[in-house]
Amino acid sequence: MLTVGSRIVSKVVDLDYEGQGVIKHEGVVIFVKGLIDEEVAEVEITQLKKNFGQGKIVQIIEKSPHRITHHFKLGSLDLLHLSPLKQLQWQIKTTKESFKKIAGIDVEIKHIISNQQTNHYRNKTVYHVMNEPFLTLGLYDDTNSELMPVSDFILADHKTNEILKYLSLNKVLINPEVLKHIIFRTNLDQEVLITLVALERSFLGKVELVEKLKKIPKVKGITLNIKDNPKNILGKESIVLYGDNRIIERIGSYELMINDRSFFQVNLPVITDAYQLIKDKLNSNLHVIDAYSGIGSIGFFISDKTRKVTMIESNPEATEMANLVKEKYHLEHVDVILGRAEEIMKHLSAEALILDPPRNGLMPELITEILSQNYQQIFYLSCDVKTLARDIKLLNEKYEILEVVPIRMFFHTTELETLVMLKNKQILYY
Repeated sequence: MLTVGSRIVSKVVDLDYEGQGVIKHEGVVIFVKGLIDEEVAEVEITQLKKNFGQGKIVQIIEKSPHRITHHFKLGSLDLLHLSPLKQLQWQIKTTKESFKKIAGIDVEIKHIISNQQTNHYRNKTVYHVMNEPFLTLGLYDDTNSELMPVSDFILADHKTNEILKYLSLNKVLINPEVLKHIIFRTNLDQEVLITLVALERSFLGKVELVEKLKKIPKVKGITLNIKDNPKNILGKESIVLYGDNRIIERIGSYELMINDRSFFQVNLPVITDAYQLIKDKLNSNLHVIDAYSGIGSIGFFISDKTRKVTMIESNPEATEMANLVKEKYHLEHVDVILGRAEEIMKHLSAEALILDPPRNGLMPELITEILSQNYQQIFYLSCDVKTLARDIKLLNEKYEILEVVPIRMFFHTTELETLVMLKNKQILYY
């Protein structure tokens, strides 16, 4: 009989949606982080419920050909042990199973958007200041309970890693009770905006740290953000300490402006491929609503194919950046509206809709509003396949799925991006 502490030898039969290996033993499903289907392993039971449990690897007896050996022990790298090919296969399988289980829809997946860059793709990374007298940046370990010092990070781009190494070699005496995080944003030209996140405006080491960071080539700006809520990394107030609180990123025909609080995709080459697919499939000369538009990356990208684009965004900093781009390029057919999509869309009508909501998906009131409209096309970009499937189940009352396209934005992680394209069921042509 299985008990906590029991050790079993068994074969892994599947990978679940969290990338865990699945073992079935004596009628109990055991989830084991770090195992791959078809592997045989000795496992120790760490938790046990009525019909399922959790285990940890004691030793792998028969390894999968898809296993990658590595030395990283970070929680953010929860799929690094899977080959890139296996990660793609897992994402497709997880997407199909999520739609089937949650929405009751069998979806055919024809292709997945990806590229060959599996490492050093992130243009934004957040590091925690460890409780050390000299500045030490860390990320959480694979138990997500303790911070580990990092002087390089396999997912961060090369410029960020250059700065991490520089800071690890040039120690600055700081007060870790006040300075809590450091954030790096870069662009494809390897220019960087650095944000120090602290509880107060002044702290030990601030002046010395800024002076050292200013010496790094291509640092375009350094800001201080005041953390005002323990649940959030960033607070509402940012102070410019050096340069400018923005960097420029080109996407399509436009140079977009990004500040320290703007939401922007962290893997630009891959998400640009998704934007291009939206643009290719979008009917010409329509009025398009771009809900949850952020700084307008999708709306601007497709704008030359539209009659009108209405962007809706609740973040003031993002709408400020979007308005600067609109003015720079004299885009009279682009409107930028500050407000909640749930409220603003009650007063708008358009022929196409683009949705790129946060992880929790669409609010019920917004789904009701969408169902009351007669959009020709809907493009739904999601960073959570479960809430996506939930929302599509409701939207499917009026809008049918044309295509589901997984996007492998984040190799070596269990983060799943997906694009769903829908059309109005009342429209006979497409």
